[in-house]
Amino acid sequence: MHVYRILALAVGLGVLCSLAASGFLWLVSAGQDLLFVSLPASLGLGGPPAWLVAVILVVGALLVILARRMPGSTGPGPLTGFHFDIPVGAAGSVLVAAAATLVFGFVLGPEAPLIVLGSVIGALVMRGRAGEQVKAGRLLGGAAAIGAVFGNPFITAFMLLEFSAMGLLPATLIPAVLVALASGYAVQVGVLGFGGIGTHSLAVPGLPTYDTIGLGDLAAGLLVAIVAAAIAVAVRVLAQSVDRLADRARAIALLGAAVVTALAFGIGTAAGASPDQVLFSGDSGMAALVAETSLQLVLVILAMKAITYAAALGAGLRGGPIFPATYLGVAIAIAASLVLTGVPATPLVAAGIAATAAGITRLPATAAILGAVLVGGSGAAVAPFAIMGAIAGLLVRELVERQWGQAAQRSSISQQAAS
Repeated sequence: MHVYRILALAVGLGVLCSLAASGFLWLVSAGQDLLFVSLPASLGLGGPPAWLVAVILVVGALLVILARRMPGSTGPGPLTGFHFDIPVGAAGSVLVAAAATLVFGFVLGPEAPLIVLGSVIGALVMRGRAGEQVKAGRLLGGAAAIGAVFGNPFITAFMLLEFSAMGLLPATLIPAVLVALASGYAVQVGVLGFGGIGTHSLAVPGLPTYDTIGLGDLAAGLLVAIVAAAIAVAVRVLAQSVDRLADRARAIALLGAAVVTALAFGIGTAAGASPDQVLFSGDSGMAALVAETSLQLVLVILAMKAITYAAALGAGLRGGPIFPATYLGVAIAIAASLVLTGVPATPLVAAGIAATAAGITRLPATAAILGAVLVGGSGAAVAPFAIMGAIAGLLVRELVERQWGQAAQRSSISQQAAS
């Protein structure tokens, strides 16, 4: 395809997929408000009680079970990465399952279903064209759609650059990807008198400005990075174990995830957490988490979020892994700042976000930019902490996978010997 045509396609898909992604995010937000705010209010309740949350979660799990009977069976799960190649005929089951997951309160993010939505739109726009052109349409559409959720197009750009470095995306498409991200972002913020449809940003509000790096801060940041990386990788390992067990009875696993999430909600709210600090992807509960002054409550929130996140990752629900990972990173950093009272929270948050994101996604550059950008308004001095966290997350992930692989290989050899 000629370069001018591919850039024109990028502009069109950027606008179209950004609008579609914003519409999906609005539906998810409206659904959450309906179930967790309007419904309890209509029943005369001050907030969603544990029994009502349990019912909502079970209904959500049942909807995912039904979606698995649709063509495509809801596609691959969040443990297998991001997918730009979901068949058009399978997209319905994926998006229904994702909507049920996100609206009904499970702990996953919107980024993976947005990629599916955008890539399918790109495939439909390019239907009937050559295979490489359809693939280009999928990549551009998926990039524009996920770009709508981070509040900063450069996060998505870094992610796709890493995909390109791994050979998953042709380097020749990078300029077109940037154009798609730019046009999609223009739709959100407004251009030429158009006020925009509003940004949907993942951010960490309420952090103090940080502009001078202290030696003690670096030591504390390294500690947070290692702990955060270890927790993130432990969550992923637990989720993989859940996924292996769930293969035998996926419906039971989905209902089990609903029960586990409901129990975690009950424990968390009994300890003083707000509903959005235990349920959902984590972005709506970020401000309250940063402002929390009780170490005990932060640790309870961290434990409940980690358990519900692992259950959602492995049980068969559909959503993205990044948002809850960043929430875990923030929780670990806030807990550390409450223990290490002389260390500012801001650099620790940058390190924690980057470490958990890298530990979950194995994308260190994306994780570093996440850690830096999400707290970037608090000062550019957080950048070294974000890089430190990303490297720690990658190294811990590789170490665990190497040991895990060796252990699995030894187990397989032992089983063969026994037989």
